Amino acid sequence: MPVDKITIVLGALGVGIGLGLQNIVNNFVSGIILIFDRPLQIGDIVEVGNPAGRVHAGRVREIGLRSSTLLTADGAEIIIPNGDILSEQIVNWTLTNTQRRLEMDLVIQGSNDMERVCAVLKAALLDGRYITKEREPQVLFLKLHENGFALKLFFWCREAAKAEEAKSEALILIQEKLMKNNLVLEEG
Repeated sequence: MPVDKITIVLGALGVGIGLGLQNIVNNFVSGIILIFDRPLQIGDIVEVGNPAGRVHAGRVREIGLRSSTLLTADGAEIIIPNGDILSEQIVNWTLTNTQRRLEMDLVIQGSNDMERVCAVLKAALLDGRYITKEREPQVLFLKLHENGFALKLFFWCREAAKAEEAKSEALILIQEKLMKNNLVLEEG
């Protein structure tokens, strides 16, 4: 067999193997970067992806050399190649603290007294298990109604992983406190 034909076959084989290994090497190097740079750690609550596209969210379960695993709130495990993690946007909700700011849009009827409504809402949130008391809730009034207000309520959840529970609890506490003060919560 002529040497030039063997050289062509070996060259083509080398290019094919090189292209096939490129992705594996990329994920391996990305895994090393993730392990040493530590933009995310095991146990962190993260969102990985492009906000305009697909976003994966969950708790980091494992960081390997080739891929990392996220455990979603639904119980699914998402295995993401490390190269994809480093090439996408990472939102780490627990890198430096576990708190997360939440917001709710509300329409309150039954009073034109802004200070009273604000005080009632803040007092309601102080009873929450998931809501931090160290950071005072904020009430921003957006629109005046005939006998009430449209507003935006901001408050802090103790644990980013419990954000949905905190919102639900806040809604229950707000409804109870409003009823005691002859105020009505309407759909916003």
